[in-house]
Amino acid sequence: MDKPEALYHYTSLEGLTHILSSRKIRFSRLDLLDDMTEGSSTDPVDWRKYYFVSCWTSDPKESIPLWHMYTKEMCGVRIKLPTEMFKKHSFSKEDVPSFLELADTGSAPAGAKIKLYCYLPYEELHGEDYFVMPTSFNEDVWPFSVIYTDDESVLSRAYLEYDKESNNTKISTNEIAKYKSTVWSFQKEWRFRINCFNAAPRSLAGKMSEEEYYELMINRLRSIGEGVSREYFYLDISDDAFSKMEIVLGPKMDEAEKMIVSSLVDKYNPSAKTEASNLSGKVR
Repeated sequence: MDKPEALYHYTSLEGLTHILSSRKIRFSRLDLLDDMTEGSSTDPVDWRKYYFVSCWTSDPKESIPLWHMYTKEMCGVRIKLPTEMFKKHSFSKEDVPSFLELADTGSAPAGAKIKLYCYLPYEELHGEDYFVMPTSFNEDVWPFSVIYTDDESVLSRAYLEYDKESNNTKISTNEIAKYKSTVWSFQKEWRFRINCFNAAPRSLAGKMSEEEYYELMINRLRSIGEGVSREYFYLDISDDAFSKMEIVLGPKMDEAEKMIVSSLVDKYNPSAKTEASNLSGKVR
């Protein structure tokens, strides 16, 4: 499925305030989402504690169910942003332990100062008990369209697979958080997804030899099961995407709430467009 040019996010006035003032989008850990069955698995691992998502819809038509679910009494807003909405951060390859291959730099000249780019700065990419897998940001899955099914063998399945030939266990990382029951199909959801694994603390990298740190990192990466301590990530919106923001006011907003939105937009994003809901005066 081709990616849409823009995506839509329903949120409360409080959510709008956070997005405008911080210029960031929140990613929630999978076990904190509204669908309590999502990400379930027959594996002896709770994968939901390793995945973070930001949920959007591709439907340009206003959705009464989404207004009801994600905005208090239909008094929140719907935000529209370009699908390519996130800022890319740069950091030096020298800042990264040499055994962590974040990108193919083999063609770079010897001694070249190599800059790497990512939607997270390195201090967020590699935390004190986690490491974000760079494959999270691959073009073909950033973002992706949720698939709706009632096949329980798909909704709750094994993601760990033992490969006899290589004597290794593989993880189907791109399948996790990809499927939902058809009762949620009205959402027409697109997702940005971040996949983490346990890792050695970044703060220890300069306090031991690289060989020792490598061994510690490998041992932590293998300790699948406990999850990561973070509950949220916050990714920066790019300046270009932020300037193209469009906001639809909730269909049941009163004048005071509309004034709050107007004040927020004037203060934080004067270039954003605001408009009334097509459902205003049509729903009780």
